[in-house]
Amino acid sequence: MTKSVKNKTKTGGRPHSYDPNLVHQIIADGLAGGTPAAKLDAPYVKEKLCTEHGVNGTIRKEALEALVDTVHAELAEAENVALLKSLPEGIASAVDAAVAAAGRKLQLVVARQHAASQGIADKSCEELRADKRIAQHRVAELEGDLADEKKARIRIEEERDALARQLADVQEELRVARAEVDRLGRESTGFDRLLAELRNPDNKADIRAAVSDIMATSSPEPAE
Repeated sequence: MTKSVKNKTKTGGRPHSYDPNLVHQIIADGLAGGTPAAKLDAPYVKEKLCTEHGVNGTIRKEALEALVDTVHAELAEAENVALLKSLPEGIASAVDAAVAAAGRKLQLVVARQHAASQGIADKSCEELRADKRIAQHRVAELEGDLADEKKARIRIEEERDALARQLADVQEELRVARAEVDRLGRESTGFDRLLAELRNPDNKADIRAAVSDIMATSSPEPAE
């Protein structure tokens, strides 16, 4: 059993109730003993801390889980570095060359796809520009038609107003003419009545007497 060491303070936070190096040691020993990394989790480490290293007190779950994840990442990185260092001389450069060649091929594939896509995009843009020009021309035509229609409407309104004024003038002239006809009609009726009275045989004696009176009145007096 590994002897526990003195607790250390975690930088920037509360002091651990255990030495963080113990976590590293427990996980490393577990991996060395053939325990799968997935089983070397926070509950496993906590049990080891309590049973084998005599850690007492509260162990914060979140802090322990974060520390366990960090240790696993460090050990995995160390293993990767060791594996890369164990490669025979020339393997690394060969792998780099193969990766570079594969990368170039991949870049060419992407470049061809990009060129094809760009061609399609350029064609679509040109079609859109052509449609835009047609639309602009059509808009200009419609604006011209609207302007002509507006002018025609204004001309029709002016002609309508002129006809309305002419109609008003004609109606006024007709009213005046009707009034004149009525007046003349009334005068003609009085004259016709006078003629009828003069032609009436019953009025001849009265008419003669009236004429005699008029003539007598209008005759000059004899000179003295």
